[in-house]
Amino acid sequence: MTRKRLLLFGAVAVFAVIAAIATAVAVQLLRSDEVDLETEAPAIPTQPVARSGTAEPTATGGTVAPPGVFRFVVDPAGSKVTYVVREKLATLPVESNAVGTTTSISGEIWLTREGLYKDQKSSFQVDLRTLTSDESRRDNFIRQNTLQANRFPFAEFVIESISGWPANYVDGTEVSLQLSGSMTIKGVTKPLTWQVKARRQGDTITAIADTEFKMTDFGITPPNVQIAVAQDGVQLQVVLLARTPAS
Repeated sequence: MTRKRLLLFGAVAVFAVIAAIATAVAVQLLRSDEVDLETEAPAIPTQPVARSGTAEPTATGGTVAPPGVFRFVVDPAGSKVTYVVREKLATLPVESNAVGTTTSISGEIWLTREGLYKDQKSSFQVDLRTLTSDESRRDNFIRQNTLQANRFPFAEFVIESISGWPANYVDGTEVSLQLSGSMTIKGVTKPLTWQVKARRQGDTITAIADTEFKMTDFGITPPNVQIAVAQDGVQLQVVLLARTPAS
């Protein structure tokens, strides 16, 4: 075989390898879930949010807020929780995103004009049994093995402090806040801080809250199975709509 032919075959082989890698990367990018996180607090809805089979806002009765205190109940029709975890599939060369969501969120927040009202518990809960992604096998494994959601169905965040709320707040404007408190997942409670963008108008609050943590901080083993390995880090976003309940 001549030198020219050897060079030709070598070039063809190199191009074939490059094409195979490019194809695998393209497939992986297509396989990677779209990370569609919000970047600002939702606009205050001018009309009631349409419901689509979600639960009604919880705690619509109960304790009456004292003068100067405002009680906001989470409305799941306009709320959502999203997680993002990096994972590596065994069949492909690069990592991708696993993204799961749920609208099964409930809770209530007690505020004054200066910030958090600490004589009442402010918290929100997420039903982990309802988390879904674009892959049912992943969802089943996370529910049954990773989170053991039959034993620990809810994650709860208890708000202990809010910083950054301006005393001269103007209705409808977005403000940046920091939310600190305690997160409980799978029976383990750890301190956690969220970066928040929020707005309030009348009896309605909207917000986005973002945080990151490691699964192992909560005693959770990142999924590691034959077909996929997940990273330890979790990116979490809560989109919140909360209203003052009718008296």
